[in-house]
Amino acid sequence: MKRFKQTLSLALAGVMMTAAPTAAFAASPEFARSAEEWAKLQDNKIEYDEIADLVHEYNATVQKNAIDLGKFRKDYGDTNEKWADRYRELADDLEASLSYPDVDDASYASIMTQIVTSEMQIDSWRKSADEAVDDYMTYYYNYASAEAMLTSNAQQQMIAYYVNQLQLELDQKNQELLNETIQSVQTQKSLGMATDVDVLTAEENLRNANKAILDDQNTIENNQEKLFVTLGWKHDGRPEVGTLPDPDVSRIAAMNPEADKAQAVENSYTMKINKRKLENAKSEDTKETLEKTIREDTQKIGAAVTSSYQNVLAAKATMDLRQAQSELQEKTMQTTERQYQLGMLGRLDYLNKKYAYDSAVIQAQTAKYNLLQAIQSYDWVLNGLANAS
Repeated sequence: MKRFKQTLSLALAGVMMTAAPTAAFAASPEFARSAEEWAKLQDNKIEYDEIADLVHEYNATVQKNAIDLGKFRKDYGDTNEKWADRYRELADDLEASLSYPDVDDASYASIMTQIVTSEMQIDSWRKSADEAVDDYMTYYYNYASAEAMLTSNAQQQMIAYYVNQLQLELDQKNQELLNETIQSVQTQKSLGMATDVDVLTAEENLRNANKAILDDQNTIENNQEKLFVTLGWKHDGRPEVGTLPDPDVSRIAAMNPEADKAQAVENSYTMKINKRKLENAKSEDTKETLEKTIREDTQKIGAAVTSSYQNVLAAKATMDLRQAQSELQEKTMQTTERQYQLGMLGRLDYLNKKYAYDSAVIQAQTAKYNLLQAIQSYDWVLNGLANAS
């Protein structure tokens, strides 16, 4: 079944895809992609490696930004000078329209109040023309940055979807264990080996576990709705969520924070915007302020690269530790299974050891997803999203 995406058609290039009757408007014209590529994007499934394309084609914010960018170019042109000229034209037109009344006019005070307001607007527009540093490219970089951020967020949301699923699975296993624990405590109480307090404590633990499961389910529901909407589905859409790739451990060996800082600075949308503004700046004060900002941002971006790299190393160390713990628990579990089958271990003791094993396996998988996220974040720092501000 093809999905129906919640999207807007683009005034610039949007055309309605005709591959399926329920396909929605995409940002690009049909000839921009092959039929096979469109089919993959328009199926009812989210694949991790398709996220950037899904955001570009179907995200409502990206589409609106593209419309706004086209309108900006139409109204103000491509260059800073054309934008400044537009402000001057507005000021000149308003100034030419002013008609000063005679002092004896009964409406003199009211008209002069309006004129004074208009003169203030004229001054404001002319000041804007003189101080203008933006142009089409600064707006373009802002919108490109927004699209990149939406893509990064969607990747995080898909990873979080699976991390939350793992947490739900772990809490459900804990619930099973606590159900068995209550039965055991109640049996012990009937034999005089446990107290009412022990029973109440076991029941309270189960209630907390039940609440944790409900919280997990709500978190999963809310987060997946955000993911679906970001990628163009309606909030109540139910696309299939594809699997996540394994983290590329070889990518870590290729990381070189000192060398990568130059790439991060060059690709930073913040830096591109400020450098463009500096090119457009007219006053020395504005130039000095922007030069200072660029120097400070260069340092901040370098720090962001180092910090992101440290996060990757920490995530890799955690994954290695969790995998080692999981392997140890697996060996322990093999012994536990034999003991249980031979009657050498009670059911509750068996379930406690089984929960420890399940927990170790889930924590190892969670650590793998966290490493995937850390690597992805590092790459985004290098590709324009270093937090320089």
